[in-house]
Amino acid sequence: MANRKSYQRQYYRKNTIDKLRKTIKRLEAMRERFLESPEGIAYRKRLRDEYAKQYRVKNFEKMRTYLKEYRAL
Repeated sequence: MANRKSYQRQYYRKNTIDKLRKTIKRLEAMRERFLESPEGIAYRKRLRDEYAKQYRVKNFEKMRTYLKEYRAL
């Protein structure tokens, strides 16, 4: 009887993991479709612009010293 319970647990665990894998694949496919859509392209552009802005603010002095050295050459 103990083996049967163990088998049932393994069977339901396997089914649960299979469902999760299918869900992950479905979500990844939805994400790819979204990123290829016009809204997704605009979203990626907005993220890229925000990241660039944060980078410029964070590394302002570093970029400034680089430009001074570059102009001196």
